[in-house]
Amino acid sequence: MSEAPSITVLGAGGFIGQHLVAHLQRAGHACYAPVRGDPAVFTRPLGHVVYAIGLTADFRSRPLDTVEAHVCFLRQLLQQAQFTSLTYLSSTRVYAGATDTRESARLHVNPNDASDLYNLSKLMGESLCLHGGHAGMKVARLSNIVGLRPDPDIFIDQLLAEGCRTGHVHLHTALASCKDYLSIGDAVELLTRIALSPDTGIFNLASGEGVANQQVVEALQRHMGFTVTVAPEAPVWDFQPIDTHKTRARFGLVPQPFADYFPHFLQQYRQHRSLHALP
Repeated sequence: MSEAPSITVLGAGGFIGQHLVAHLQRAGHACYAPVRGDPAVFTRPLGHVVYAIGLTADFRSRPLDTVEAHVCFLRQLLQQAQFTSLTYLSSTRVYAGATDTRESARLHVNPNDASDLYNLSKLMGESLCLHGGHAGMKVARLSNIVGLRPDPDIFIDQLLAEGCRTGHVHLHTALASCKDYLSIGDAVELLTRIALSPDTGIFNLASGEGVANQQVVEALQRHMGFTVTVAPEAPVWDFQPIDTHKTRARFGLVPQPFADYFPHFLQQYRQHRSLHALP
C-alpha cells in the first residue's frame, strides 16, 4: 500500500486546526503541523495544504490582524511555498443577507459596516486562491462548528459559558431563531476528503438545516441543568438554509443530525470543564 499523501495544516493551534490534526493522525495520514512563524513552510514541500489560519470572534478588535491572517500571509504562501493543493477555510457568514446560498451565488458586502470586514477579508482570500494562478485550489465555507474549543466563539459556546458561570442563560433572540450547526467530527472528515480530492472550487460545509434556539435551550436545560429566560420582544433571526447539494454529491457524507451529536457534545463539555453530573 502506498503512503498516504502528506497534508500540511496551517493554523494547527486553532480550534479547527487542532481537531483536524488529531483526525488526520488517527486516520494514519502523514501530517505536518508547523508552529506559527516556522520558516520551513517556505522551503519544504507541503503536499496538500489546509489553510486554517484566521480570526473569528475577535476580528472587530483586531482588524489589521484579521486581514493579515485571511489575505496577506496567504498571498505570501501562494507566491513562495511549494504545494500540491490548498484548501482555504472560509465561512458561511459570507451569505449574510443573501437569498441564494449556493456556492455560485453573487454575494453582497457593505464596507461601511464594520461587521463586514470579516466577510470582505474572507472573500478576498477566496478570490486570491481561485484566481492567483495556482492549480488545485479549494475553498471550504464552514458553518457554525460544534466542538470543544478553548474560547467561546459561536452562539452555543457563549450560552454554555454564561450557564456555567451563573446556572442561567438569558437569550436576546427569540426561541424561533435558527442557525446552521455542523459537528466538528463531520467538519474534519469533510475537510480531509476535500483536501485529498482532485476537485477544486468552493464547497459549503454545513448541515443544510436550521436548528432553532428552542431545540438548543431544551438540551441545555435537560443535560446541563441551566434555567433559561428570553428577553421581552426578542427579535427572530433566521438565516437562509445553507445549500449543501454540491458538497454531498461530490464527497458523499451526510452530516449527523443535531439531535444525535449535541447531547454527546454536552457530555464531553461537562467532562472537559470538570462539571458535576446532574442527579
